[in-house]
Amino acid sequence: MRRISWFILVAFVLAACTTPTTQSPTATVALPPTTVPATNTPVPAPSEPTPVTGALTPEAVASGIQTALDSYVEAYNTNNIELLRSVVDQTNAPFRRLVEERFNTFQQSSFSGSRFSRMRVLEVKQREHGFWQAAIDDGGYRRDILFCQMEDGRWVMSEPTEEQLGAKIKIDNEYFTLNTYEWSAEVNEVIEDMVLRARQQVIDTLGRTPENKFNVYLRPIFGITPPVNPNSLAWYSAGSRPRNDRVDIFAPFSYAFGFYDPQAGWEEDLYGTIVHELTHWAYTRAFAQEYRITDWMSEGLAEYVSNNPRRNAVSAAVRMGRIIPLVDPNGGVRPQDMDHMTTLEVDRSLAYGFAYSLVAYIVETQGGLDGFWRLAAAVRDTPGTGIEFYDKALQKAFGMTYAEFDAGWRQWLQENY
Repeated sequence: MRRISWFILVAFVLAACTTPTTQSPTATVALPPTTVPATNTPVPAPSEPTPVTGALTPEAVASGIQTALDSYVEAYNTNNIELLRSVVDQTNAPFRRLVEERFNTFQQSSFSGSRFSRMRVLEVKQREHGFWQAAIDDGGYRRDILFCQMEDGRWVMSEPTEEQLGAKIKIDNEYFTLNTYEWSAEVNEVIEDMVLRARQQVIDTLGRTPENKFNVYLRPIFGITPPVNPNSLAWYSAGSRPRNDRVDIFAPFSYAFGFYDPQAGWEEDLYGTIVHELTHWAYTRAFAQEYRITDWMSEGLAEYVSNNPRRNAVSAAVRMGRIIPLVDPNGGVRPQDMDHMTTLEVDRSLAYGFAYSLVAYIVETQGGLDGFWRLAAAVRDTPGTGIEFYDKALQKAFGMTYAEFDAGWRQWLQENY
């Protein structure tokens, strides 16, 4: 499973509402920067989404969306969930859950209290069912977001329903079946090509070839059955039989997708996400019978193969002295460490960056991926838990104690981040 990066927690994708207006569905207008600063905007009472009638100019739409964005940023900066709710469609329960859980996850993280600069509307484009897609700049990052207008004139974030996504589409090839929707027609073939290339990259990097065909599900919205984790971008699920294996991915232009570098485009981020999930697929079908890996080893390997160091987040945590330890020296019922990264109370997304760093440290200092697999073999053959377990496994694999490994990793973090 690939989780969102910490800065994506402050992102948002807007979608959901009503009937199309009289503007052309493909009309796009670039807009100059706005100058109105974000303020402590009063929280209006929720209202029902209703069809927007009459002509809307792109300039008027962009102005309304900018007001919503200013409130959104202010909600994050002041931890004001009521202000957040004022710019989110409260009638769309799955989408409301997605936005609020990501907001709460950020406010509970080590980065809570960080102030974010103003997000700026670059251009808007009309979509079907009353949606307008806005291209947003946030300090050099970009995000594409859907909005719709409420009865009281406010613009809010929401999502289409599954019925509004149009026909279901299946794209079948030799290696997998891509399951998608008409709503994502402009990217479907691009994503098929990405999955083909990602599959080959994983096989070339790991050196083994799972033979089974698998399924890819592209999710343009959050509100598709079955419900999923709001803090994930994509996940791999092993089927009872190999041919039932599946990878689920949130599509670009969805709230769940997040920010991307406009110079590289959303394609680079999505490609890395697909590589990550197919690394889980390759391990399960080609390595699991021979090796055993812990959660941080599994996620760290997938991040390493996809070349996703999460440098900004990890660098900030290292500077602030907030390194998540491999083993929590305080122990307890719910240890807060990398060895229990799936049950961390805070900073689960940040843990993926530290998982990458552990794998990269092993690869660079212990003879490449062969060193990683030596540790995986030692983990398979070593009983126990905690520091004693790692002490035995690390000595078996690398001839070093846990204390030596931990000190070396921390020094490596200081030098590389």
